[in-house]
Amino acid sequence: MDTQISARLVATEEVDLDGLPILTATVTPSAEAAEQLLPAGPAGPTGPRGDARTTFAKQGVIADEAARPAGLGTEDRGKWWHRLDDDGMDFWDGTTWIHSPGAVGTQGPVAEPNTVTVTTTHDPALIGAALRFSGATSAQQLQATAPAGLPGPPGPAGTSGAIAEATDYDDTVGPTNRSSFALTSSGRRWEATQPPNGFGPWAWWDSEFAANHQEAIPAYTAGTFTIPALPFQWRPMCWGQMHIFMEQGSEARAEIRVRLGTATGVMVASGAGHRISGPNYLPVAFSPAFGDEGTKPLSPSSTYATVPAGQSATLIVAVERVGSGTGYDIGHTITAAALTVWAQPVPEAAQ
Repeated sequence: MDTQISARLVATEEVDLDGLPILTATVTPSAEAAEQLLPAGPAGPTGPRGDARTTFAKQGVIADEAARPAGLGTEDRGKWWHRLDDDGMDFWDGTTWIHSPGAVGTQGPVAEPNTVTVTTTHDPALIGAALRFSGATSAQQLQATAPAGLPGPPGPAGTSGAIAEATDYDDTVGPTNRSSFALTSSGRRWEATQPPNGFGPWAWWDSEFAANHQEAIPAYTAGTFTIPALPFQWRPMCWGQMHIFMEQGSEARAEIRVRLGTATGVMVASGAGHRISGPNYLPVAFSPAFGDEGTKPLSPSSTYATVPAGQSATLIVAVERVGSGTGYDIGHTITAAALTVWAQPVPEAAQ
């Protein structure tokens, strides 16, 4: 905004040492104009930041105004004293005293002491630390979250120790011959498991079977074999062969059956017989089969045809006549006769 004032202008001319003219102008405002205020100029730069204001800080009590402490400066700003003569408040603002009469009331009851319960959570998945206060009374909680720090240098190699002494080893199941060392899928702990491919084998052949035999009889024993006691529950898996005989033209046939315990025990292997021409003995192979009435489907939890832990087992290799015909001979020879047995572990939980 422009401002007009009345003034007197006087111009004088002089010559300098080189002969050049110098013009000097003098402006003298009138007496009325000299008293007028000039318009404000543009804003100047921001000044430096001042000192932070001190909060009220009680220093004690004084009897009256005369007892005010002396020698206070700007650094004492915010201090105040309780004046006993009028229960007032004498406040020092940095340069002078400010008095507020009746500003101090009677003292209230002492509050309960404040307690802070600290809990710390270590979470390697977090990347930042955090603090959280909670509680509206004097009993408060401070929850601190501490993330994982930077990886440290590798430590020295530890000394070798026994597997059974490791903290992640389950020793509730003891090892047996040919056990496997495995990590369980449920408890994620190492333990000794039962032999994965069975325990054994035991084998017998030729003269270890009963002598050659032929007779018109429903069934007879061609060999009796014993498996020693094992420290786990198991099921016999039997393979083998034997030459057997059945008369021509009969309404029956001979079969090989391996039975558990006795000659009438549960069947654990069988080999189908055949009808032949003439008095020939032909080889018949036998393999695992469970149940006389047909093959048994066995689940992992089945205890059918098993031998308890700590108990020996007897296997009977029998020649049996099956079908409607009676009075016909059945027989066997020990030539090339063989029996191989594996003990298949059955989990104790199946009992």
